[in-house]
Amino acid sequence: MDLNTKKERFSLAYVHAVATYANCEVLEPKVDRGSVDGFLVGPSRRRDLIRFQAEATERDVIRGDQLHFPLPIRDYNHIRNADAPFVLIVVRLPNDESQWLTQTDDELCLRYCGYWLSLANYPSTDNTATVTVHIPLANIFNSSRLTELMVRAARGEQL
Repeated sequence: MDLNTKKERFSLAYVHAVATYANCEVLEPKVDRGSVDGFLVGPSRRRDLIRFQAEATERDVIRGDQLHFPLPIRDYNHIRNADAPFVLIVVRLPNDESQWLTQTDDELCLRYCGYWLSLANYPSTDNTATVTVHIPLANIFNSSRLTELMVRAARGEQL
């Protein structure tokens, strides 16, 4: 498996772990259309549904209190123009692939952390290749935050 595929699968594993702990389900379409890697479905299975795109990076992307991530323009436009709740989830990984995951009899540790960002109402851009998005480090993608996002999505609120 090539490195980019490993990063993609690792980011999806992170999303699955967080969602499971939050009593949510992850549905992955067979084909990536419109930059959708999957759907987060809440326990009520009604209006608590969030589209997501998962990314992973080994680069040094932390600047102050933000993660700076270069997002392909195609994905940027799909996510910001979505007509339903849609978040970008970026998982930051150690540079050394052998440190991405450690396991003992007592724990399974995935390194480092995932962060989320809604691009709703973000402006259009003249960029043709990528747009660097700035994700606050406070936007940790964890089970309690996912639960909050699901409640907001069910209410029809912007994320």
